[in-house]
Amino acid sequence: MVTNTIFDEKWIMSARSCDDESSWVKDVIADIETTGGLYLSILKVWFDAFPLQAKQKRKLKSDIENCKTEAHLGAVNELALWSFLQREKFQIKPIPVAKVATPDFSVSTPFEFYLEVSTLNVSQQDKKKIKKNSSIQLDQDETLRRILGKLTNEKQKQLKYAFDRKKPGVLVLFDYTSWSGFGTEFYRYLARFLFGGQCGFLNLPIEISALVYIERRFLDCRFAISRIRSAAYYNPYAKYPLTMGSFAAINQFWSQMAHSDPVVASEAWVYL
Repeated sequence: MVTNTIFDEKWIMSARSCDDESSWVKDVIADIETTGGLYLSILKVWFDAFPLQAKQKRKLKSDIENCKTEAHLGAVNELALWSFLQREKFQIKPIPVAKVATPDFSVSTPFEFYLEVSTLNVSQQDKKKIKKNSSIQLDQDETLRRILGKLTNEKQKQLKYAFDRKKPGVLVLFDYTSWSGFGTEFYRYLARFLFGGQCGFLNLPIEISALVYIERRFLDCRFAISRIRSAAYYNPYAKYPLTMGSFAAINQFWSQMAHSDPVVASEAWVYL
């Protein structure tokens, strides 16, 4: 029998014995009666409502309960994006895991396109420095290098799925690097690379219709997405371009000079 239950008593007992000091479960279990418990409760609601059958949720369940932070964040960000786009009135459906590489979601309204979700975690180099209590330098070039790796290698098969169906393919990237959330405005640095003198988009695969960069936090006991430090970048060289203005809730860029602020710019966060 397949069950959809997540974070049950058996899981909590297992989480208490997790010996990975860097695991996300440490903070959650330490505050299980307050913010930690609320964090799990929100994820339970999202997971229960996620429109897949029980068997199709097996991998999602395994990842979201995984004590390894990278696996857990990947699953959480899938649910967070689904919640966010539903809030923004998108008609979005998850695509069940298959033998061939597929994107995570298909979107039918207001425009038709496919979405792949990825997470940029703390780098191995920074992890080693953190373990040694060493300082970590802000290196936006290194962050950019890792993003380009996802665009040109790691996620290309998922984006080709959309390309083969003559639909736009979008990579949504959640930033969890060491400097994420510190107000560095990396989203502007990324815009200068993609549309500036180097014209990064010109050298990227034509399967990439758009890149969406997101900063997400658990803020005031709620999941939230930054309006002012998240952005969508529309590839002018894509074979199947995404309609400009698709992601109106965050910053949008479609050329070196063309930039649109979020529709509700006065609200710094979108609470989910």
